[in-house]
Amino acid sequence: MKDDPMYLTRNRLGIYCYRRPVLAEDQAFWVGPSGKPKKEWGRSLRTTDRRTAIALMSNVADLYEAERADQFERAASRAAPQAVEVSERAREEQAAFAALEAARLERYRGRGELRTDRRRRVAMSTAELTPDDAAWRDLVRERDQELAAMKEAAPAQVAALTGGMGSATAKADTATIEKLIGAYEADKSPGWSGSSKKAVVPVFRILLEVFAGRDLNSINRVDARAIVKLLEELPAQIGKRPALKGLTIKQAVEKGRELALPTIGPKTINDGYLMHIAAMWNWAVKEEWVASSPFKGLSVHDPVDDADRRDPFSADQLTTLFSGAPWTAPWTTGGEKAGAYWVPLLCLFQGLRNSEAAGLRVEDIGEDDGVPVIRIRGYVGRTIKGKGARGTLPLHPEVLGIGFLAYFAERRDAGVELLFPEGTANGRGQVAAKLAERFSTHVKRLGLIGTKLGTHSFRHCFEDRLREAELVERTALALARRKEAGSSRVYGHGLSARQKAEAIAKIIYPGLDLSHLYATGTTV
Repeated sequence: MKDDPMYLTRNRLGIYCYRRPVLAEDQAFWVGPSGKPKKEWGRSLRTTDRRTAIALMSNVADLYEAERADQFERAASRAAPQAVEVSERAREEQAAFAALEAARLERYRGRGELRTDRRRRVAMSTAELTPDDAAWRDLVRERDQELAAMKEAAPAQVAALTGGMGSATAKADTATIEKLIGAYEADKSPGWSGSSKKAVVPVFRILLEVFAGRDLNSINRVDARAIVKLLEELPAQIGKRPALKGLTIKQAVEKGRELALPTIGPKTINDGYLMHIAAMWNWAVKEEWVASSPFKGLSVHDPVDDADRRDPFSADQLTTLFSGAPWTAPWTTGGEKAGAYWVPLLCLFQGLRNSEAAGLRVEDIGEDDGVPVIRIRGYVGRTIKGKGARGTLPLHPEVLGIGFLAYFAERRDAGVELLFPEGTANGRGQVAAKLAERFSTHVKRLGLIGTKLGTHSFRHCFEDRLREAELVERTALALARRKEAGSSRVYGHGLSARQKAEAIAKIIYPGLDLSHLYATGTTV
């Protein structure tokens, strides 16, 4: 809301949150759980009432300042934590004092001056102390008082920094599913893409309805399996069906049975719901809200093998595709719909995903040891599938022959950032989603038959050609940008650009002739 105070936001469930950026100078000492500089701090205010949220903001702002101060102190004493340092120093001083006291008493024994009278012993311990002994005694007393004060203040400090839930026991006694969702979203959502933020909405909805008000520690394996059973009966497109509008999850399931509506599939259950639920409970375990996760390892059987989920294009289908528009002639400078022309070709010959190809920037094209390459990496506004998806790939000879470097030079000279105008992300954080949709529609218009034929089918084609080329496994994994098994993957710098260039040249599509797309006088 525009009139809300600074740092006050609402999540998709309508719960108010307090979010504020961590200043650049504070990032030098303030780190998050991953050890990286913390860029944003947030706490759920656990209320949907705006006035209540505003009233709570000052308290949460105090938590921000307390955590900032704590991080500063931790950074200042990283090598030797203050509490340990004080404790060790106190023990050393106490031991030294005890040694001096023993030596002093021994001196008295040697002179026959030790008395059993209590009053005499008190006098010996005070008036008769040497100046050095007295100094040690006073210092030790000060340290004892300091340690006692630290022990007494520790619970209050922990409670202030953790919002009143400073221990696993406190969390176990008070943590509900509502609090968990609010805290989890506040912590994780700054790093979520638009599509991830949208994906968790139905997950949160089902948890809030089924476990409303429940103590987290009361949710067990039986409850978790009940959620799985409910998901197996959940109607597909529950949020888009008029007949299910306004119904609770359980009511929608009953209505779905009554109307014989199709239910969501195993892949949606596993990847769309259980994966997110498991991640949230794993976070709760890590943060010591609960001791273990009741959702650990839960999934439903999926009879469809991953290899059968999407078909690659056949040789004949590739010929049909690249014989018609927009591939009827070489690319011309200043041509329109560059993404529609180049992205499918990059997916086919480089094994790129649609978003990876469409989201390329001009700076991602370069040279490595004299070899023209594409660098696949994430950046602000475009994430990639994972760390394994990063990589440097030499340009395939066919891509070079078709004139890709001339197109790159055209964009570079124009001073633009993106290689393709279609490379911007939509509201869900997806890059070139419309481009992929238009291509799938084009495939259907051509009458090409297959399971989910689309731009991602090109990556399946590329994987098939990798196997046909009989490349060494490490080389094939590098070109496909898949993780190498075993510890050897962390040693050395991997394959050179020239080694990969020689390997990618072996990726060929028998029967596919693209000579009509070569720039004049170009041969491959």
